[in-house]
Amino acid sequence: MRIAALFAAFTLSSICLLPATSGAATAVAAPAAAPAAAPAAAPVSPTAYVQSQAATVIGIINTPARQGSPAARERVEKLKGAVRGFMSFQLLADRTLGDHLKARTPAERAEFLGLLTQLIETSYAKSLGRVEVKPSDYTVAYTGERLRGERATVTGSVKVRSDAHDVELKLQRSGQGWLVLDIVTDEVSLAESYSESFDRIIKRDGWPALMTRMKDKLAKLRN
Repeated sequence: MRIAALFAAFTLSSICLLPATSGAATAVAAPAAAPAAAPAAAPVSPTAYVQSQAATVIGIINTPARQGSPAARERVEKLKGAVRGFMSFQLLADRTLGDHLKARTPAERAEFLGLLTQLIETSYAKSLGRVEVKPSDYTVAYTGERLRGERATVTGSVKVRSDAHDVELKLQRSGQGWLVLDIVTDEVSLAESYSESFDRIIKRDGWPALMTRMKDKLAKLRN
């Protein structure tokens, strides 16, 4: 996925959303200020949640660090932590395995979850850790949010320099907050893309082959 698309997935989190009943789309040039803290007993809205996550990610991306320096490596680790903090890897793992989940032992499920988590964290952190994004480099046009029970969807489009992308963040309520269970960029779902690939490998080559490929991919990302 291109840097612009990667950044788009995170930048959407900076949107200050209109109510779901509003049909107007508005462009903004920078993340909105974080909302005032809600009372402890009040659940955090999807809007407030994604705003706070965006502020964290963009702040890490724009922390000055020379390539190859300890500061740059620290920035990558912070980005991994940020991804781990807002994404539900357990839900994503269950969705990507689909019908294959039932056939796996607890140990196999744990290994798969660990590899999937590391692959996504490392891929996003390594790509985003190489760039600096100024507020003037992007604009966001937002359409709103949809809330259905314990699930929510945040929608919008992000233009990064000359590249524009439509993005959806699908969220699951978690305690007083939310976790992202899928990111859809230009109608391409992260969960569905992984699911199709994993299903094809398992059916053709078996479970051990999937584990080997995931480990090989992770090793290449880390080099």
